[in-house]
Amino acid sequence: MQQSATKFSGDLPAGPAGMPHLAGPAADLRQAMAAHFVDGLPTIVEIGGHLRPVSGFLRHVPERFVCVDPKSEPFESDKLNGEPCRVRHIARKFQEVDLDLKPGSYGLVFVGYSLKAFGSQDAVGQKLFSLIDNSALTVIEFSPKLQRASKQMQSLLERPEMETVCSLDFSIEDGAFETTEYGARRLVVLRPATSRSDAQNTAAHA
Repeated sequence: MQQSATKFSGDLPAGPAGMPHLAGPAADLRQAMAAHFVDGLPTIVEIGGHLRPVSGFLRHVPERFVCVDPKSEPFESDKLNGEPCRVRHIARKFQEVDLDLKPGSYGLVFVGYSLKAFGSQDAVGQKLFSLIDNSALTVIEFSPKLQRASKQMQSLLERPEMETVCSLDFSIEDGAFETTEYGARRLVVLRPATSRSDAQNTAAHA
């Protein structure tokens, strides 16, 4: 499916330093779409997102929200959008962090996916596989024109442990994003491959 945001004209704000393409009015579409898919899950974990965490776009208030990004400002709170929630922003690489997550209890979000290695640890390795495999749902948004991200995504999609729930190609054309080569976007939603068979077995015995 190909969707395009409405084009906007006129002056735009400068956007974050070094990232003027994020100044446009449609840049936040990516977080809003990711929030849609993790709606209702008790724990949300975001890797990256220091500029615009997905927490500001959630349609519900989870019990726990964690953002892991080495560029984040460390932050903790017991409220999100005025409601009780354990909020934590961790200024570290995800390879360094153990989050003590209950399998199947959390949604995992990557907006602007483009992971890098950390020391001797590859970006795509057992740490990432474990986070994805034990999630209830994983949402990954990225630019298919970014070679590093596309190559990593191919490795993730080839794994039999996960299945694709949704794959959506779209284009951001808001007067700012298309000034880069990354206006073409892709959002992929994954879940454990056992989820479908479990649902089918439940329906068969209902």
